[in-house]
Amino acid sequence: MVAIAPDSASAARLNLTIIAAILLVLTLFRLLVAARSGLVFDEGYYTFWSERLAAGYLDHPPAVAVMIAIGRFLAGDNPLGVRLVAVVMGLVLSGLIWRTGELLLGRRAALLAVLWYNVAPVAGLDFITTPDPPSALFWMATVWALAEFVASRQRNWWLVAGVMVGLGLASKYTVAFLAPGLILLLLSSPERRRWLAYWQVWAAGLLAIAVFSPVIWWNARHGWASFLFQGRRTVTGTVGAAFFGNFGDFLGGQALYMTPVFLGFAIAGIAMFLRAPNRPDRAGLAVPIVTALPALAYFCYHTLHAQVDANWLIPLWPPLSLAAAFAAVALWERRPRLGQFASALHIAIGLAATAVVYVQALYYPFQLGASDRTSETRGWAAFDARLEQLAATHGAHWIATSRDYAATGEIASYLLFDHSPLAVRQIDEPVRWTFLPPFDADAAGWPALFVQTPADAPHPTPPTNFFSDVQKIDSFRRDGGNGLLETWSVYLVSQPKPAFYAGLGEPASKPAP
Repeated sequence: MVAIAPDSASAARLNLTIIAAILLVLTLFRLLVAARSGLVFDEGYYTFWSERLAAGYLDHPPAVAVMIAIGRFLAGDNPLGVRLVAVVMGLVLSGLIWRTGELLLGRRAALLAVLWYNVAPVAGLDFITTPDPPSALFWMATVWALAEFVASRQRNWWLVAGVMVGLGLASKYTVAFLAPGLILLLLSSPERRRWLAYWQVWAAGLLAIAVFSPVIWWNARHGWASFLFQGRRTVTGTVGAAFFGNFGDFLGGQALYMTPVFLGFAIAGIAMFLRAPNRPDRAGLAVPIVTALPALAYFCYHTLHAQVDANWLIPLWPPLSLAAAFAAVALWERRPRLGQFASALHIAIGLAATAVVYVQALYYPFQLGASDRTSETRGWAAFDARLEQLAATHGAHWIATSRDYAATGEIASYLLFDHSPLAVRQIDEPVRWTFLPPFDADAAGWPALFVQTPADAPHPTPPTNFFSDVQKIDSFRRDGGNGLLETWSVYLVSQPKPAFYAGLGEPASKPAP
């Protein structure tokens, strides 16, 4: 275990060097796993986005697509290219945690927060490129900018905070909870209420809106599709009978992501602050905790009606790692052996859990059934190679899918990695694919391959609602290396019906060629 020394400059430098070395080693492992494991379902979908950058998409704002486009430019069309920027963001995030902790809580808590966060499974899995890494980065960057203001009273740090909020909103809509968090921070003490006299505080809000405005513009042009799509997760109504189960799942998910030790210390740190928010030794917790309270309150409320996905809280954990570190340091000072044991236990659990996931993703030694999310990553290169062979054998010009955006993204991504000329289009849910240019299937040519997703197994239905000429030409499986994962059916199709054109967003009355 790495000892966290008292707040002396020499000890802090020594320990910062050690922890930086640990972080470098962890990052190298993340790069290795990122390069050698396949894409999860959502990554394939977002890689499809990165081929056609837009100001918005149905599911999320555009930051994740921009990340992947940059990574592919730097590292090529491969899983490492998809994930490179997410790994780099993890390093920057760690630097922000350290700097914020040093400004608000002292070097000891800052170093412990960086160490604890990086050995937690949530950090170990942050190479997976979803909207979570950028939203966590920019949430933490907002907290960091406010910490710089608190330490220096340089009011222009508020302008930096406004830009960070805007970039966070362009990453994931969860960052919208920062707005009430910042308002609560400003109103929650007489000193902070005086900050409202600074024009930079108000300009920060305008800057956030300005940075986020392209996403607003995209939504306005598309019937507010993305806002409505994500807004449907907001719940109202009466308290459900499943509350206790939902709340238990909520806590369990966070314990899995952060380890039970980390979660317990974070809760303790929040409680310590709320009991005495004006104590000088706890005042530094106001910025990371108060800005997170509205989001925490909402997610607890959400459990009254529905489940909270574990990843929804990912943007909150970097700042809340400071609360956990504060509580751990307080225990360490009172009962050193217990504090050391708790730290060692968290490190052991976090590294062991992350290692198990890495080993399963790379070598899949365990048969875990439907609970094994690493199964999403396996077999796609061979799967697409089979599709390319079928297309060449039967003269198919492009590939059609239906009902399954994740499969569509995986197929398209691995064809991209293989530099295949075959286009892939999902022929329903047109609002999901507005970022793509209009697809003229008749110009692309017939016949096409229709890939039947496993959603219709074990009794696949031929796509006769879309095509008049349908011939089943193959049934093959996606193999995970240690057994069957899914069975797929492939049809050779032509003579499209009006429902096909309607599924692409064209008039349903368009005549078949």
